[in-house]
Amino acid sequence: LTLVQLQQEGEIVIAAIGGFDLEYAGERFGRDGYRYSTVLMRTGATQEIELPVTVTPLGAVSRLEHALCGLEEEQERYRHRLADARRRLASYQSRDGDEFAFAGELAEKRRQLAEVDKALAADVEGIGNAVAA
Repeated sequence: LTLVQLQQEGEIVIAAIGGFDLEYAGERFGRDGYRYSTVLMRTGATQEIELPVTVTPLGAVSRLEHALCGLEEEQERYRHRLADARRRLASYQSRDGDEFAFAGELAEKRRQLAEVDKALAADVEGIGNAVAA
């Protein structure tokens, strides 16, 4: 609140919570404009925490606790995603080196595509000769 009242400019760490820094950033704009944000600095991400001037100290603590509780849920989601990725990786690794199941079909489609390209080139060449004549 004091930083807002003084219209402090720049970034400053105002607390460390759960191993994460809480950073205040204020900036003046225009003649009388001022805006600020409070951000929980996380590894690889930031999370803005809305702390209006009217919030009580208890309300601020509650908002910070809510943000930190969300980290546990997020961590659990990432653990599930990691476990899923590891299962998929194991499945892919077990097939590594095997022949592609549709290799014959792929070769046939490539042959057909080459024929279509050749036919199109012949058509374009024929049109060019007809226009020139």
